[in-house]
Amino acid sequence: MTTVPSRKALRGLATKGWLPACVFLACCCAAGLAGAAQAQAGELNLNAVLIWGTDEAKPKEGSYKELDAKVKKKLCRIFRWKNYFVIKEEKISLAPKIAKRLKLSSKCELELKYADDDTVEIKLFGEGRWTKTFKQRIDALKNGELAVLAGDDKDKYDDAWFVVLSVSLP
Repeated sequence: MTTVPSRKALRGLATKGWLPACVFLACCCAAGLAGAAQAQAGELNLNAVLIWGTDEAKPKEGSYKELDAKVKKKLCRIFRWKNYFVIKEEKISLAPKIAKRLKLSSKCELELKYADDDTVEIKLFGEGRWTKTFKQRIDALKNGELAVLAGDDKDKYDDAWFVVLSVSLP
């Protein structure tokens, strides 16, 4: 048989400090959970690579280097170009509530910021003008997925450019 405490008994607990202690403990737990969520949305270290996709051989002039084999393999599954060359590579550390602008070339810039605790918002600017915005889940990036933006090369028919974002390895 279960007994339910009377109001008088509950009031007695409140005056003896049990109820305020329980409320205090519940608030501390809630604050701890909120702090854990905030810590999860800490700094995110990203690697941004501007890539040129072409079927031609590597040009003799310029300082282009071959794209990392793992990234090239992922791109080759989707895109048709034989060769991928790195034009510029930058590392960026992204903190919550702070947007960062990254210039990859005279024609290509990115603006990165947290959209929320789980998502990064990426804005692409071409020749100084906003061209595209998309969002990428942070957990997908941390699990090895790539965020890829791509477009046709305006100067060279049948070539393309890519911006690939990935999580930087420590």
